Amino acid sequence: MHTISVLYAEDEFSNRELLRIKFEHAGIAADIVTNGADAIRMCKANEYDVVLLDHYMEDIDGIEAAEEIRRFKPGIPLIAITSDDSLKQRMTQAGFNHIVIKPLRGDDIIDLVRSCLR
Repeated sequence: MHTISVLYAEDEFSNRELLRIKFEHAGIAADIVTNGADAIRMCKANEYDVVLLDHYMEDIDGIEAAEEIRRFKPGIPLIAITSDDSLKQRMTQAGFNHIVIKPLRGDDIIDLVRSCLR
């Protein structure tokens, strides 16, 4: 059986920890980074089933990271996580398949990740 592998880029500690614990309990292998540049680097070096990107991060934000990841992994499911629902159209244009508005609900994220693979 295939273990789901995700990359999660998030600069806020509490959100990283919430999803790290949820992924672990769900049996999902998760690499977690704190910025967009590391997300791009990890996507180039590894194979993931799904990538989750927070919007507001230092250096390269989630939208810029998504646009870059789409250049070399056009088919990978991308999930945006943001507190700003006015960005939905811009995020869709950047290549996100799904947009999650904070506050995060860990079980909903797990369900969404699994639905990306169906």
